[in-house]
Amino acid sequence: MAFEADAAGRAMGVLAQDLTAMSSALFPAPGTTAPEFPTVFGRELVGELPNFAYRPYLVVTMSDLWPAFEHFFDSHLAAVYEVKTLDLDQLTADAQALPALGSIIGLGGGQAIDVAKFFSWSRRLPLFQVPTAMTTNAPFGHRPLLRTGGKAVAIGYAVPQGVYVDFDVIRSAPPLLNRSGVGDVLCYHTAHFDWKLAHETGKEEHRWPYDEKLVAEARERFDLVFAHLDDIRDVTDEGIRALMLAHRWGGAAFHNAGWNSRHMDGVDHCYLYALEYVTGGRHFIHGQAVGLGTYVGAVLQDNEPEKVLGAFQRLGVDIRPEAMGITWDDAATAMRRLAWYVRYADLWYTIADVRPVTDEVVEAVRTGLYDTFGAAA
Repeated sequence: MAFEADAAGRAMGVLAQDLTAMSSALFPAPGTTAPEFPTVFGRELVGELPNFAYRPYLVVTMSDLWPAFEHFFDSHLAAVYEVKTLDLDQLTADAQALPALGSIIGLGGGQAIDVAKFFSWSRRLPLFQVPTAMTTNAPFGHRPLLRTGGKAVAIGYAVPQGVYVDFDVIRSAPPLLNRSGVGDVLCYHTAHFDWKLAHETGKEEHRWPYDEKLVAEARERFDLVFAHLDDIRDVTDEGIRALMLAHRWGGAAFHNAGWNSRHMDGVDHCYLYALEYVTGGRHFIHGQAVGLGTYVGAVLQDNEPEKVLGAFQRLGVDIRPEAMGITWDDAATAMRRLAWYVRYADLWYTIADVRPVTDEVVEAVRTGLYDTFGAAA
């Protein structure tokens, strides 16, 4: 009887473990994320789109990209929309003027991808996304990031049928576009500091209390990318997978954490938006400008700025203002107006609210940039 009782006890213990495992799978622990977008890695993927995209379909792309991809599409192409703006009012009007469609195909970088999302949401249409570079996590995010009144606004919601990452298409993009995508992951470094700062000073948002589990999840992706910097620089298959899988997590994490981006965005993105503002709405390569914002933030935070700068140097991503087509004075003005801008735009609480951008801070940023990448031409 004792033997039978022991056996029964062990069986119940195994059953309890199985039930616990099942419960964990069905009901994830707080801090984990919901499913990410279905993502396909492969080759010659663009040519397959006309065989399964709902007809007739609209291709949302950029004027400089379309000539290279036009031959992949057939008579079921209803129209091509070439993105020229991210202005919300203009895109709203353009969405209303679209012809009858069966689906939307986004083909390009962050702008084309975001406009495709917005049209998909506006017209309630299925969406297929084909990123042509790794510059941003936009292909994996639910909401398009548009602009209105000098401010960034996330409006709309779209989940694609699939995100198609073609190794050869990605590799054909200009190296800077691919390498700079790391900026949308390295910014986790300054974002984590900012979120903890807000928590410790009682300034964190009520709906976004500091969450160590979310920080740890983000740090795993940061570490993965940091370990593959050379592969990403060389745009190998392994490097493409590493960065795009990190983007896949990061893009969906905003929604999956309850519309919370605190574990991914901080002063780094605040600086990008301030830079756009002071330059009259100029468009930047997202990861490159966020990279400069991450370095500025790391200097303000006294948070390993040399590590941030060294990573971009190793990648071959020049984050000097001149490499972005603006002047040093533009970049310095955005730094000096950063504290004002974050309150004007009602952005999250960061180091910009705590430490003034003094002449010494501006000079430290300038010295670090030009000592690393050389004097401006």
